[in-house]
Amino acid sequence: MTSANDEFVATHTVPAWGADLWSLPDPDADPGQQPVAELPGGTEVQVVERRPDGWVRLTARGGPAGWTDGRHLEAVSPDESVDADAMELIAQLQGALSTCSQLLEDLKDGRIDAGSFRGRAFRAGLVLRDEEAWMWDFASGWHCYDGVGLRQVDLSAESRADAGRERAEGREEQS
Repeated sequence: MTSANDEFVATHTVPAWGADLWSLPDPDADPGQQPVAELPGGTEVQVVERRPDGWVRLTARGGPAGWTDGRHLEAVSPDESVDADAMELIAQLQGALSTCSQLLEDLKDGRIDAGSFRGRAFRAGLVLRDEEAWMWDFASGWHCYDGVGLRQVDLSAESRADAGRERAEGREEQS
């Protein structure tokens, strides 16, 4: 989910027939579960977590958040400043960060012990994607290892906008 410090970035739209949102993925696992919200077709959403079975956790701008079957969501056409791969990576990293934040709350509130926190936070804060490993550090933020070097990465909205402008300028120079 996006927090007050996160910028909403639409990554997908809801298909024409709409989508139910659930508090947990796969409502068949809990037959008594009822949808927490219904999104109308065309609603812009941000996918913040993706499971291998196709279920995604998403949020709508200023609206509800929850789980839905993501196989029917339609990807938003990227504009010049943001490409689809970058948006997908940001969604994965935000999902990992959300999980790490919840684990920190669980540790603080005594729901998990330090050993469980360490192991679960390590797994949650490690995102493997293509030829890179992304790692979350509570003290210094995101780091990316590409097989050659480790670098700290600023994923603030301002730095993403700057990166988008640089990519667009690079395309203009190449043409």
